[in-house]
This record gives sequence, C-alpha cells and structure tokens, in this order.
Amino acid sequence: MRPGTAACWLAAAALIALPLGRGAAQDEAPAIQRQLADLYLGDSLDDVKEAYPPAREWPSVMTPRGGVRRVRIEREYAKSFPRELQTLWLGFKRDVLVEIQAIYTLAYSRGKSADELAGDLALVYGEPRRSNGKSWWSDRSTVLRVFNAELPAGKDGAVELRTSMQVLERRLFRAMD
Repeated sequence: MRPGTAACWLAAAALIALPLGRGAAQDEAPAIQRQLADLYLGDSLDDVKEAYPPAREWPSVMTPRGGVRRVRIEREYAKSFPRELQTLWLGFKRDVLVEIQAIYTLAYSRGKSADELAGDLALVYGEPRRSNGKSWWSDRSTVLRVFNAELPAGKDGAVELRTSMQVLERRLFRAMD
C-alpha cells in the first residue's frame, strides 16, 4: 500500500460495502469497515505478529474500564511498519483484537488533519457525530473515530497533535470514552 493511502483505501472499501439492488434502503448507512492498518477486528495476537513481526517486546497496559489490554507498537518495535504511521495502539480482550488505533506521523498529519480525514470519511459514511473533539460513526457492531491524538512534545508538558483514526467494537465504545 502506498503511503498516505490508508484512509483512501478505507473509504474505497466502504463504498464497495454500500447496499446495492432493489431491496436495499436508499438511506441505509454503509457498514463500518472493521479493518485498519492491515489488521481486522477479531484478529488474534498471532495474526498481528504476522502482519507486524516484532523486533522487540511490545509494551502493554491493562485498561481499568472495559478490561482491554492495550498494546503499543512503534516503528522501532516491529520489523516492518507503514511509513505514514507513527504508533499503533491495539486493544485485546481475551487475546482477540477489539480495537485498532493508528496515530499518523507529523508529516502525514500536516498533510491531512483529523478534520480533513473526517470530511473524507463523511463522503462514505455520512455526517459524523461529534463529541469531545472527536468525529465518529457507528453501525450495529463497529465504531470508527477520527480525532487529534496528543503526544508529549517536551519536558514542560507541551503536546503535539497527530491525526488519529480508531476502529473498535461498539460494545467497548462507552467503556473507553
């Protein structure tokens, strides 16, 4: 996949999922795609390691709400990693992938802000809901969110904003927000 095409590929895949034929309701929203960064909700940890072979152990933390173990993969933690991504946060519940968050590089974020990415996705999924600076869409099983991730930028507590996209199981949405 070429750099910068992850969001475009997601949007194109969603267009394919649009309902077709006489029986489909015209105002029926397309299903949210359950994939991001070559990973799919429902993948196992072994599937993730196959996609991103570890170069070293990936740090993880257990979240107090939702019982999700979040694993962080940085470029230097994997033998191969998409050029436009800076960090992947992956949420596992009982060793099944239930959340994928991609945080894009500074260069990507300068070229495509979270608001611009949300605008692109709105062409596929319709107008997003907005809360707490996040744009989001949902269907019966999946939530897609776009927002600015805050990354530490120095010892003085400053932060830098990066474009971020997240796809997660809908049942976890309330527990994580």
